[in-house]
Amino acid sequence: MTKGLAFTFHGGPTAFIDRLAIVIDDLDDEDLKILEQVCEWSWTNHCVIPVEGLQLSPTEVEWRLTKLERLELLDLGERV
Repeated sequence: MTKGLAFTFHGGPTAFIDRLAIVIDDLDDEDLKILEQVCEWSWTNHCVIPVEGLQLSPTEVEWRLTKLERLELLDLGERV
């Protein structure tokens, strides 16, 4: 059974904060909600985005996570 999708902050937490300041204008409210939740999961869920943890369609989740990876905020890993 799949628990979710592993992730890390691109370059580590400090680099994530620095990069966020650079790309903040490229993010919309939904992106920011996802990042807020991802930050919480980094503490409470061992850097795993739980299956069905985001209340969006699978296509929207994939698009948004790919966007965050492309902006070098997150590095997505494997399903765990």
